[in-house]
Amino acid sequence: MKRILTFVMVVAIAISASAASNKSGELNLRVGSYNVWSHSARQWQIKKGGTTESRNWDNSKKAVAELIVKLDCDILGMQEVTSVCRDDLAMLVKKAGGKKYALWWVNTYPEGHKNVVGNAVFYNKKKFKLSEQAIYYFSPTPEKASKGWDEKRHYRASLATVVTHKKSGKKFFLLATHGPLGDVACGHAGRLLTEFDKKYNTEGLPTIVVGDMNAWPGHSKNAFYENMTKYFEDSYQIAEKKCGTIGTFNGSKENEKNFKTYHRRIDHIYVHSTDKGKIQVKNYVVNRDKYMIDGAPHYPSDHNPVCVDMVIK
Repeated sequence: MKRILTFVMVVAIAISASAASNKSGELNLRVGSYNVWSHSARQWQIKKGGTTESRNWDNSKKAVAELIVKLDCDILGMQEVTSVCRDDLAMLVKKAGGKKYALWWVNTYPEGHKNVVGNAVFYNKKKFKLSEQAIYYFSPTPEKASKGWDEKRHYRASLATVVTHKKSGKKFFLLATHGPLGDVACGHAGRLLTEFDKKYNTEGLPTIVVGDMNAWPGHSKNAFYENMTKYFEDSYQIAEKKCGTIGTFNGSKENEKNFKTYHRRIDHIYVHSTDKGKIQVKNYVVNRDKYMIDGAPHYPSDHNPVCVDMVIK
């Protein structure tokens, strides 16, 4: 009888502790950013001699999908996702074991443009739902498809959405972006992301920003990082634990030295806390897994994914 009472007390304490944890309202999640290197960009590099045919999209797409599944992110923002990449990854991620994921993709180019490429978000549909989905451009006219300042080639933009954790109802605002290549435009992008959050995050939710920003801390030619960190916090800087790797862009020739170079840290995750949720960054990692691609070990993309474990309190 005494043993039974002891067991009951232990179970009661465990249930009580679990309930207390649930009542705390904390949300643990893993967030990532990954430029998958589109099939068209790969072919351009192959044509100019920047890489070999072995790293084309058809050879690499299975490895990209397997890495996405392995990362096990709740939210993964992606860049350089053409319609070809979108369709391939939607199928291959599921085949690799990622049936929990749904894919939100938006073409950033105007309708009828020869390029069909945009930003995307893989998210765990079992845990989260997206709402109020929109796209805003890095230009003086963010609400219409447009280029700004010295960005002459690409239509670069940010996806925006409210992400709701189904079980708890806890919410955060997500901006999933790809920064301009033009230095002036890139500097404005840091300012505009702040403005997007202030204007379109109407509930005052905590915010997470992910993307290939095409800028690094201390960039001498643009003010992206300076403008960005006036409002947002760089997860790399505030993480309680971080990997030794600094760079995120390995390049088409897979230069290992790039991982030690600060100006190759161009893929970022930023956070902004509010009275509706304080974000605490626990762990920051740059994945450096290689896969057998066309008979040799390669990185699946010319970028390496960044993943951050965080808590929203």
